[in-house]
Amino acid sequence: MNTLDFHLDGLKPADESPGYAYNHPWENDFQLISRHDVGERSFIIAFDKTATWDYPNKANIVSFDIDRDSSRGLFSMHREQHATFVFAQNWLINRSCPPNALAPVFEIPRPADELSLRVEDRIRRSGESLEVADYRVIDSSDTEGWSIAVDSQAKELPVRLFLETLQPDQFTYTVREGAFADHSAADYWLEHRSAPLPEPPEYRRDADALRTSAALARSTTVPAVTAAGVLAAASAATAALSQPDRGQSL
Repeated sequence: MNTLDFHLDGLKPADESPGYAYNHPWENDFQLISRHDVGERSFIIAFDKTATWDYPNKANIVSFDIDRDSSRGLFSMHREQHATFVFAQNWLINRSCPPNALAPVFEIPRPADELSLRVEDRIRRSGESLEVADYRVIDSSDTEGWSIAVDSQAKELPVRLFLETLQPDQFTYTVREGAFADHSAADYWLEHRSAPLPEPPEYRRDADALRTSAALARSTTVPAVTAAGVLAAASAATAALSQPDRGQSL
């Protein structure tokens, strides 16, 4: 069991609002998943053990940003609940936690393929452009969860569905991103599953760019310097788009 310690002994909350005592989290309600300490500041991701017997579909991942001022005997705490680990990472990264500093402290299911890694990295580094509007958590015997988010940076189909599917026997999972015009369209797809998860327009543009780069690289009329640049771009694009089944749900 990975215990959680906020290291608040002898400190008082900087915010003495009347609701603080009610909202203050109890450390033994959480199981530590990831932690990064910088001086007197802690970035923490934990599993909320109370979520399983609270209201249905309660977000069970919690991120904490704790800032201590031992010279004044004070601390501040900000927290947010999430349906998935990667969105918890995103929230802390947006609060200045280093992007690569939140590895789990124990073994958890690992991404099953390169596309899952790419989709998670997109979420992790998306800044505040993805605003989660709805979700379904993975809990107990569930093998599927999802988050619906609005992408403020998307020029087309701004509602994005991030579908996470577990493979318990292999201790892995996949994450796929789908793009929709609005929330109701995403809900309809989730309910009916009558077609593959529609891939984001950016995926198609990246594929077109790869084909164009490859065609230019084969041309004998391209000047040497330009050809070298195109070949480098094609190599990078090939590595980024090496998963042939992108955009497909399981």
